[in-house]
Amino acid sequence: MEQEQKESYVFSSYVLYLWKKRYLIILGAILCMGLTAIYVQFVAKEKFRSFAQIMIKEHPNVLGMDRMKITPVTFKSLLLNEDLLREVRDEYAEISKIHLEKLKLEQFKIAFEVEYEIVQDTTIRKEYSPVMQLSADASTPQNAKALGDIWLKHFIYRYGDLLSREPDYAKNYFYDKARNIQKELEEKENRFLKLRWELPFKIRQLTAKEMLISPANANLEYQDQRRSYYKYREESLVNVNTAEPVVIPGGEGLEERLIKIDQDLAASKAGSDAARTSQLEAQKVALEKKIGEIRLEITNLQAETSAMEKEFQILAREVSGLRDLYQYIIDLRNQAEADADALHFDDKEKSRERMDIAILASPSFPEMRVFPKKSLSCLIAGVVGLFLSCFFVALDKFIQESRALVEGSDKS
Repeated sequence: MEQEQKESYVFSSYVLYLWKKRYLIILGAILCMGLTAIYVQFVAKEKFRSFAQIMIKEHPNVLGMDRMKITPVTFKSLLLNEDLLREVRDEYAEISKIHLEKLKLEQFKIAFEVEYEIVQDTTIRKEYSPVMQLSADASTPQNAKALGDIWLKHFIYRYGDLLSREPDYAKNYFYDKARNIQKELEEKENRFLKLRWELPFKIRQLTAKEMLISPANANLEYQDQRRSYYKYREESLVNVNTAEPVVIPGGEGLEERLIKIDQDLAASKAGSDAARTSQLEAQKVALEKKIGEIRLEITNLQAETSAMEKEFQILAREVSGLRDLYQYIIDLRNQAEADADALHFDDKEKSRERMDIAILASPSFPEMRVFPKKSLSCLIAGVVGLFLSCFFVALDKFIQESRALVEGSDKS
């Protein structure tokens, strides 16, 4: 009980002493407020904050390619990227006529802030608001707005450059593919054109050989199909009309002549004309040999013509298919090039809204400073000065009592 009374007495004595020194305590608080006001007014560097808002829209599917969704977390990382901020700092220093040594990147990064709203639902998923607020601090309203404009401009440019890499790669890929297809197409077209003028010439040769043997009953397989090739004569590199015309000796075929020789041979044998018979037999042997040679040529020409016709038909289909494929690849390349150009700007000064980023509010012109707040700073300084004054007054009483206690102990 006696200990509690003693502690209560000590506490009461301190309270009474503080009350006794209340004017000194108030003076200390006022002094702190005054010093803070002077510092805020004349010493502290003012900061003005410029605000901007952007909204993340639906991301484009370049050439139908699925793109991973970019969240505000990704945007924040891109906005606060050191390379981006270094570019912003360099341009800001050039505009503001500030030496780069006075703008250390570590301190310069503090001027930028990115905020977005996060909603936590029951499925433990984070839902992000598509609206993001950007803020930039500077020493004057003009510098704050300029800093915000530079920051947003460089971000849009770099973000577009990042997105344009995929269609740019696709553009180069389709360009190489189109070049390879074009090379293959040219080779097949050259072969196709060569066959287009060679086929009518070969068919004319074959027809001439067949007509040479039996012009009256020329058995032309694929006659209609062969005739169709003659429509290319005028377009051919070689005009088949200049080929040597077919000459039929005596105006009759070799088989018909062979029949007549057989008839004459039979008549000469019946008339016992030995000289005539010997002559006709020699003519018959020579004619049969010639007919055999021509038939062999006809067989070879038929095989060659058939192979050329088959190759011609295959090449016609391949050339048509390659032309369609080439045009399709060219269309894809043009689309990729258009997408790359739409996403990327060569001139930063002409940067504008992206197709998946909407600028809701451009960097504002700040009308009030965000630091230092004179009223708030003075109020906080007054409270801190009040507590410090109380502490030092109580400390003074404690020192006085301790000195008195030591002196009393020395006297005793």
